[in-house]
Amino acid sequence: MNSKEVVLHAFNMQKTSRLPVALLSGGAWTFNRKGLTLEKALHIGAGQAAEIIGETNELVKSDIVWAGSGYHNLAIRAIGGKIKFRAKGTPDIEEILFQDLKNMDIVKLDGLKEDKDIGVLIETTAVLSKTIGERTLIGASQWGPFTLAGHIYGVERLMRNLYKDKEEVHQVMDFTSELCFRYLEPFIEAGAEIISIADPTSSGDLISRNQFQEFSLPYLKRVVKRIEEKGAVVSIHICGNISNRLDLIPETGAKNISLDYKVDLELARDLVGGKMAFSGNMNPVAVMQAGTKEDVAAACSRCIEKAGENSSFMLMPGCDIPPGVPLQNIRTMVETAWNYNIS
Repeated sequence: MNSKEVVLHAFNMQKTSRLPVALLSGGAWTFNRKGLTLEKALHIGAGQAAEIIGETNELVKSDIVWAGSGYHNLAIRAIGGKIKFRAKGTPDIEEILFQDLKNMDIVKLDGLKEDKDIGVLIETTAVLSKTIGERTLIGASQWGPFTLAGHIYGVERLMRNLYKDKEEVHQVMDFTSELCFRYLEPFIEAGAEIISIADPTSSGDLISRNQFQEFSLPYLKRVVKRIEEKGAVVSIHICGNISNRLDLIPETGAKNISLDYKVDLELARDLVGGKMAFSGNMNPVAVMQAGTKEDVAAACSRCIEKAGENSSFMLMPGCDIPPGVPLQNIRTMVETAWNYNIS
């Protein structure tokens, strides 16, 4: 089995030749290693960007290569929002886009197609698909609808109106669901075969299980269905503790749930095992960045043991890795997975 086949077999809950292992995102880490900010990386051209990503993965050996990761907020800029790039890490939203929902009616999502930087990311995806896509799964990513709603509508207002103006929240969710899909669609057409939907605002650290059911789950299901109809598989990542809603995640239709280090993998196995694949959940800072190789190997082994055998588990960090993570720690994570004996 090649790298792509290992992941897809696991996602389809089929037997694999070895344990799959991958980074989650990693865009800022990849380019920072070359002395590039994410902003500067947009200006080197799709060919060179793809070469850097491909060469880096020759060192890392992740089973998934994420093209364009770290750039989720470009979608918001493309429809009129303001973002600020950082020297390290991913760009920030500078201000709320929709102070008044009347503005939402005049926003044209065609701006996504016209954005030159998004075009570079799509072209980078196409190059990677042609050069390594036969053997390695090429992925793209975007915020989930509920997280996009917080970015363009304001998290505080979003949380308040979960109680005070549910109809308005659903209006925003309709918009962000379309925004999410319309951003991702050309990446799939360019060759991305796996899509990561990152929805940290749907975390149990922010909203209740009932609020997740009402305001997030239906829109995740909508986007996942459309993505899979385009021919890609979906992995969902929700930061924080989602233990009290794990049993609901298979309803999204996604193939995999990527778990934060706050979620117990034994519980995940019990609640979603046999229904979908699950992955995680190495602490990206305390272990991946600050730990020794021995610390990483021990933590990886604990994750694998908790996930259990024949559980369609993929070893991953519990979130995007910080730019300061040592290469040797990522290699240790990968080698620990490779050396695990699948019975």
